[in-house]
Amino acid sequence: MKSDGFSLLESLFALSLLSLVVLSLLPMVMQIKENLHKQNQRTTAQQLLSEESTFHLNNHFSSSHEIIIKNQKYQITYNQEAKQLCATYAKENICYAVK
Repeated sequence: MKSDGFSLLESLFALSLLSLVVLSLLPMVMQIKENLHKQNQRTTAQQLLSEESTFHLNNHFSSSHEIIIKNQKYQITYNQEAKQLCATYAKENICYAVK
C-alpha cells in the first residue's frame, strides 16, 4: 500500500515536538523582554540626567521635579551642597557628581 503524506500519528508527534520547543523558549524570551525594558528605563534616566546637568552648570540652586515618560515616573533631584544629580525610577537610583 502506497501512502502519500504524513499519517495522523506522525503529524501529532511533530506538533508535540514543536510545542515543546516553543514552550521551552518562552521563559527565555520573557526574560529578554524584561531586561530590554529595564535597560530602556535606565537609558531614559541617563538621558534625563544628561539634559539636567547642562541646565545646572549655569544655575546654582537645588531642585527636584518629576517627569513621566511612557507611564514611568522619574524623580530628578539636584543637590547643590553635594553637587550631585540623581534620578529615581522603578526602585532604581542613579546618581552622578556635577562639577
